[in-house]
Amino acid sequence: MHRVIIADDHELTRRGLRQVLSETQEFSVVGEAADGNTAWKLITELHPEIALLDIRMDGIQGPAVCRLVRDAGLSTVCIILTSYTDEVLLRSALINGARGYIVKDVTSWELIGYIRRVLTQGAVLDPKVTAPVMRWVEEDHLQFPATLKPLDIQILALVAEGFTNKEIGTTLNLSENTVKAHVNTIVENLGARNRVEAAVIAYRYGLI
Repeated sequence: MHRVIIADDHELTRRGLRQVLSETQEFSVVGEAADGNTAWKLITELHPEIALLDIRMDGIQGPAVCRLVRDAGLSTVCIILTSYTDEVLLRSALINGARGYIVKDVTSWELIGYIRRVLTQGAVLDPKVTAPVMRWVEEDHLQFPATLKPLDIQILALVAEGFTNKEIGTTLNLSENTVKAHVNTIVENLGARNRVEAAVIAYRYGLI
């Protein structure tokens, strides 16, 4: 039986997904999260085979969780399940390690079929989002504006919450000067004018 965690900020959605998965007798939901930070915590603690992630949640968001999983070398397969077909978010999800991108208007059995295909074939895209991906491949534009490390994402998430450098340092156990240096580097790498604009860029790409 494949172990799954579900991360979505809507309780009814999580409950519905749990019901759909449990009816197959192939999947066992071992954890639920209403935000990205909790999803990442559950993944590191429970090591599920599959993480079904919404793309927009409180804290770090779906693509950022995918990135953390990939960079940590974990075996969890991250699948984005979302109502968004925005090309920027789609691109961010794929670049940051999502193995599937599924739009929420699928039927229960279509969803199960997509998950099975990810497990057997390695990846799956909802037909609704294949056209832009093919265009990006043809134009060689499947790229992110800058490389952000997991710590960068954590810092930007706290910047977006209005934390000062000192408060960020206290939260992440870093010195204020270290945080300041990181923020300056992030701003420069993203081509932003300031820390707020950097956070806005990260939000646009579904990272925080």
